[in-house]
Amino acid sequence: MLRRWLISFGLVTILVVAQSTWLDFMAVYSVVPDLSLLVVVYIAFKSRSLQGQSVGFIAGLLQDGISAAPFGLNAFIKTAVAWLANLLSGKFYIDRVLMPAIFGIVATLSKAVFLGILSFFFSGKILSYDFMGRTLWIEVAYNAVAAPLLFLLLSPLERFLIPPDKR
Repeated sequence: MLRRWLISFGLVTILVVAQSTWLDFMAVYSVVPDLSLLVVVYIAFKSRSLQGQSVGFIAGLLQDGISAAPFGLNAFIKTAVAWLANLLSGKFYIDRVLMPAIFGIVATLSKAVFLGILSFFFSGKILSYDFMGRTLWIEVAYNAVAAPLLFLLLSPLERFLIPPDKR
């Protein structure tokens, strides 16, 4: 179990670093896809254990450490979104394109809602998405396109990420 968690965390760590450094070439209005969030959603949905939430929490702390966000903000967001994905675990059949795209859209919108709630409670300290602005919808579109590709790439790695009794 520890080996699967470490592999999951290593994968998410690579994606956090990649999206904060290498994906700038494809940024539109400084928006890049949140690949680490999509991997956390994949792990949380596929595994009925707390693996997705714990990987999301630690990856969020890592992302907080390399960004200008308040420490713990991304950890909370990724944990909360992973919790929502874990609630849906086993309730849907995932096809190749439609469901991963929907999961990417829902995960990004959930991230925006949780940021909005935190922004309400910590007014002036945390910036949230403007639901009428283009930044949120560009990220939603990026994640909707990236999710099917990422889920397809992760499916052969599932035996290294998810315990066999949890699949």
